[in-house]
Amino acid sequence: MGMAGALAAGEFLTDQAEPPEPGSLPFADHFTRMAWLSLPVIVWGVGLQLALKLKAAPLFVDFLTMWTGGRLAATDPASIYHPAIVDQAQAWLLGAGAHDRPFPYPPTSLLIFGPLGRLPFLPAAILWIAPIAIAFGVVAVRLAPRHRGLVAALVLLAPGSIWAALSGQCVFLTGALALAGASQLERRPILAGALLGAAATFKPTILLMAPVALVGGGHWRALVSAGVCSLALVGLSAAIWGPGLWLEWLAYAPHYLTAITANTRYVTAIVAPAGLAAQLGLTGAALLVWRFVFMAAAAVGAFLVFRRTRVLWARLSALFGASLMATPYAMNYEMTLLLPGAVLALMAVKGARARWLAFGAYWALVFAGLPVVGGVAFLLYVGLTLSCGLADDARKALAPAAAEPAVA
Repeated sequence: MGMAGALAAGEFLTDQAEPPEPGSLPFADHFTRMAWLSLPVIVWGVGLQLALKLKAAPLFVDFLTMWTGGRLAATDPASIYHPAIVDQAQAWLLGAGAHDRPFPYPPTSLLIFGPLGRLPFLPAAILWIAPIAIAFGVVAVRLAPRHRGLVAALVLLAPGSIWAALSGQCVFLTGALALAGASQLERRPILAGALLGAAATFKPTILLMAPVALVGGGHWRALVSAGVCSLALVGLSAAIWGPGLWLEWLAYAPHYLTAITANTRYVTAIVAPAGLAAQLGLTGAALLVWRFVFMAAAAVGAFLVFRRTRVLWARLSALFGASLMATPYAMNYEMTLLLPGAVLALMAVKGARARWLAFGAYWALVFAGLPVVGGVAFLLYVGLTLSCGLADDARKALAPAAAEPAVA
């Protein structure tokens, strides 16, 4: 059964709510209160995002680059990774502002953008963003055992999600595939691996630590399935547009990263630690040490979380959080990937300290979806999520033996 069938059957894993502890706030009351406390912040963030985005650029401006790549794939594939040609092809909408908007995606993305590029821009943008946003929302609420309306609001109305929708970004597609895959690792490892592999070939940076996580969890079948799916999609794109296009992309990717991190318009929206490095002006050996430290910490974290727990919210947080920490390039709208895990944590953890830490982690994600403060807010999210997991583990370890069910 494919992703659509699994969605229809509602077969994604969930973090089932435990009975409330004696003297604690009942589960439903706790989550509802936390959700309503969050909504004013979300509304403020949404308003700010709308004002910033609509003032800065036309609607679906990021999809314009994807659509342009799709059109060039049909007429002149060799020009896709030449920024000046791509900029010129976008001038019909952006005018003099058509610069520094290259096509950065690997050739596998053209399997989707190629057909969309044959349509007029606005219908193509709607046909692109509406289904993938719905798919992401459906996957997110399927992961939650209850309060699905509030879950959908907390995930889809956060600033990062609004920014992605207004821009026409691909985070909803990659997020839906990766979330569905991560939730199926225990029950359907081959399907899970295929979904993760498909997401990785579309945008590799968001799943940079997926192989490490799968090894840590001992998910060997999923790892092999992800590799087979990735190779199949790479082979299909190479058969259509030629292997030379892959060589061009591999040669262009480092130049793209250099151009983005040197552009002050983009640096403030980069939430990966690499963005903070650019804002701090790190170069040379200092930059290499900075990147190595965060990449090593991300690899260790992803490996250990997948090795020691099967709790879904922790795994989602580790998978995406570690990948975004390790990648040299992740924008504020990619915080959307972390929202379902943060909401699941808010629903699943027990104990007052862990719950408030989970609440703080979600709020940190809300601010991580905003420009300028995003990088610091993302690191705050990482720290609060780690503290939340440790607090929840400590609560379980210190629970009295009488609270455990008797063994017959």
